[in-house]
Amino acid sequence: MADSEQEKTEQASERRVQQFRDEGRVAQSKELSAAVSLFAGGGALVLSLGMFGDGFRHLTDALRAHLGDHELTSADVQAILTTIGLNLGPPVLLVLAASSLTTVLVGLMLTQFNFATQALEPKFERLNPLTNFQQHFLSVQPAVQLVKGIAVAIAVGWAAWSAVESHLDALPVVATLDVRGQGAFLVELVLEFLKRVVPVALAVGAADYGWQRYQLAEQMKMTKEEVKQEHKEQEGDPKIKGKRRQRQRQIAMGQTLRRVKDADVVVVNPTHYAVALRYRKDEGGAPIVVARGVDHLALKIRAEAGRHEIPVIENRPLARALYAKAKAGLPIPPEFYGPVAQLLAAVYRRRAGAARPVR
Repeated sequence: MADSEQEKTEQASERRVQQFRDEGRVAQSKELSAAVSLFAGGGALVLSLGMFGDGFRHLTDALRAHLGDHELTSADVQAILTTIGLNLGPPVLLVLAASSLTTVLVGLMLTQFNFATQALEPKFERLNPLTNFQQHFLSVQPAVQLVKGIAVAIAVGWAAWSAVESHLDALPVVATLDVRGQGAFLVELVLEFLKRVVPVALAVGAADYGWQRYQLAEQMKMTKEEVKQEHKEQEGDPKIKGKRRQRQRQIAMGQTLRRVKDADVVVVNPTHYAVALRYRKDEGGAPIVVARGVDHLALKIRAEAGRHEIPVIENRPLARALYAKAKAGLPIPPEFYGPVAQLLAAVYRRRAGAARPVR
């Protein structure tokens, strides 16, 4: 029984998922980020091939102009470098920017824009050499990473070699072409390389991301004992909750009993229900329920009314109906105006008779 409770068989709760996210433990794949980055960089390269062609032509002209029969001077070197920067710099920056920006965006999307500040906090257990040795040499993770790296290298290497192999026969001919012909061959080779490598890299990256999500889900699973403990922490200890509810009832009862002294009459049933009523002309013209209770609280209200010499009148149907439909602190419903008016009139007559001097 103890072993079964320690097995992680329960799905992760929202609280545990958020805890993992706060610690920066989310599913992410370097292979998928690299594949999408390669796709974006390759797309930018294709779009900027014209710029690269013009840049190489300008560079060729500059090299011919400055690498003649005369000795190469610092001015010649500066002119060549300026030509490289002005003509080849923009397309290179475009490719690098597309690749870098895509890498950042893919990382944010895979982590669902999660910024884990707790992951930046120093933790001394990370410096434990024994823990690090176990993680790097005694766990399954290094073997999985090694196999994955070999598989990625084989898949991408095969795609790259197949792209180059299809153009090997044309290499002797390329050597006899001019700069334009060599540039066109290079463009064709690059496009063939991207067409073969990018799909393979994306497929490998997607598979790796799926594996990372599966591993994370397994790590987040909880034991039955962890589920019970989390539920207890969220809901609170039953004993503490019971004491809290008891204290709340005591406070509510005390507030109810303190309002009884302002009542003009208490209608009872005679012991199960008690409703204390007050009537003031300046309070809207309708009697107000100042307190109401059932069973134990009804007895308390009745006793409190006796302490303050407030009339207690038994009217079973009226007491039950008022308790069911009237709310404490609010005027009574209009349907009770007549019966309550008769009740208050009887109370006022009783008070007037008690106040009349005896002759």
